[in-house]
Amino acid sequence: MFDSLLRRQLSPYISLPATRLSTRVSANALTVAAFVAGAAALPAIGFRKYLIGLALLAVARILDALDGPVARARGTQPFGAYLDHVLDLVLGAAVPFAFALAAPDRALAAMFLMLGLVARAATAATPPGAPAQTNWIGKTELFVAFALACILPDRFSIIAYVVGVLCFVSAGQRMAAVASS
Repeated sequence: MFDSLLRRQLSPYISLPATRLSTRVSANALTVAAFVAGAAALPAIGFRKYLIGLALLAVARILDALDGPVARARGTQPFGAYLDHVLDLVLGAAVPFAFALAAPDRALAAMFLMLGLVARAATAATPPGAPAQTNWIGKTELFVAFALACILPDRFSIIAYVVGVLCFVSAGQRMAAVASS
């Protein structure tokens, strides 16, 4: 929901550094680096080093924000967008798993969030001719939720249920829009 707003607001500040960066590194390399940074957050969260996990997730989010502008500067490739999408989905599902490892009593909330993320991902592709729908949970909202969970780990279950519900609502809206078109 906030991804496009943030992209518009930050674009003037990101475009020049991204253009300069594009002469040195590919967008796919940034995508993989973002995934590696995010994956490094998983054991930190699992071992209850939440602030280290948050720092690594922040690095991952920054790198993920740069890969698109770098791709546009170098000329986009279909594989790059696909790679970004797949790695974002895998990492998004892995973070709740790490919270469940840190405190197994949160496993049900983590699973609920993971199922919500799967439903959101499954309905992300819009068939031709179907109206575009608002995405209640984008990368920005998911990062904020994970950041809050790292800062307030004892509130993870509440955060997971709220975000999971928003994911299911988004998925339901998309299904309804496609069904009515």
